[in-house]
Amino acid sequence: MTHAVRRRLALSGAALAVLVLALGADWRSPPPGEGPETIPVRTLDGHGYVGANDLARILDATKFWRADVRRLVLRAGNHTLIFTVDNPFVVVDESTFWLEAPVRSRNGEIQIPVALVDSLPADSSLARITFDPRRGHVVVLPATGSVGSPRVSVDGERTRVTFPATSAEAAVIVTRARDHFRLRFGGVFVGTLPDSFPPGALVRSLRPLGSAGGSAFELSVDAAAIGYRLNRDVDGRRVTLELSRVFERELESFAPQDPPGARRLRLIVIDPGHGGADDGVVAGQVAEKDLTLALARRLKVQIERRRIRVVLTRDSDYDVPANARAELANRLDADLVIGLHFDGYVNPRARGATAYCPPATFEPPSGENGTERASSRLVLLPWRDVAVRHAVQSRSLAEAMLSSLELRGLGPTRLREQLPYDLLGVDAPGILLECATLTSSADRERVTQEAGLEQLATAIAEGVAAYQRND
Repeated sequence: MTHAVRRRLALSGAALAVLVLALGADWRSPPPGEGPETIPVRTLDGHGYVGANDLARILDATKFWRADVRRLVLRAGNHTLIFTVDNPFVVVDESTFWLEAPVRSRNGEIQIPVALVDSLPADSSLARITFDPRRGHVVVLPATGSVGSPRVSVDGERTRVTFPATSAEAAVIVTRARDHFRLRFGGVFVGTLPDSFPPGALVRSLRPLGSAGGSAFELSVDAAAIGYRLNRDVDGRRVTLELSRVFERELESFAPQDPPGARRLRLIVIDPGHGGADDGVVAGQVAEKDLTLALARRLKVQIERRRIRVVLTRDSDYDVPANARAELANRLDADLVIGLHFDGYVNPRARGATAYCPPATFEPPSGENGTERASSRLVLLPWRDVAVRHAVQSRSLAEAMLSSLELRGLGPTRLREQLPYDLLGVDAPGILLECATLTSSADRERVTQEAGLEQLATAIAEGVAAYQRND
């Protein structure tokens, strides 16, 4: 937790707590690429089919086979499904539906037309499934549903990218840089991407990304776009990203970017927040100072595997003054400084991660004709504000970091353009990262387990790698 909000939140009433990493717990979040449960679809006589055994498994159904009439009955939840071999009709409860193709028997297993998924009742007693033609699988949908095929349209100076989405309210913007504009949805992507964009579109590319517990997309936005807005139509179940060539009220601005190209990272200073008599946030049996140090040690290992030297501002339980942390980073000529903290709120429903970076408002000195003086190598700034000269790079680091956390399901994430206390006097790109919210029981359970803390370190290290690539 930052010094700006250093009030102690002791949920257990303990004056001093230590980090307890629970052993043998079963918590984990699926990594990117590990999607929802699926079953394969095979083609018979030009139609898609699924095996009855697979279907019964994902519907959690009981099977009853009547060999004398070649009839299969599946009972799932409050529903009954009746199939007859060589018959294109299925009885679902009291209704009969045509499946476009007959039920088949192949190699001793009943094969059911995939058209069945459109005839299943939609209620809480039955798993929701859909056919994903992109992958050729039937997909079990999470509670947040699905995301369909995006459509790109041009209307004068505006370009709209519209996503059909079951849970439109769950859509969030992960990063807002033009080259890596990312949106995350709660639902599973079961659509297809457009083969091309209409003339004059402000979208140059659109691709799906791996995302734990949902789906995400990355867009490359044309430089002619002035700003954007995100509209969520909950009733219509769609999300529309609107890009504009002209200034309009209520438009959001894009994040500043460095020119593309790999950044050189030789040394990173990791600053585990608090220490000594300063516990930081205390929640349950967890003190922030212990958790930041445990995370910093894991993160050091992760980053050094990438052949980047890492120095910790503290390697045990003692307090380090803020000016000493800044002096260490400056003396080592650090390429990055990452302050690690964990947040705490009075509201127990608050959760997720927040990154603080200097506001990207710094402008280099100009000559008499208004152009930058190429010979200017010294910028006179108050000592405490020197970090703002690296604001653009710091913002890029924050975007990369939060994107990595969000796509691994470690959000929700927030970005604040505010010079944090921990970066006062630091002459290097840097951020302060509130990695999770300890007063959230879900966040606390996750980060106080070995698997969760290791996953958090991996996500942060991948954010560093994305910043370094700068592609």
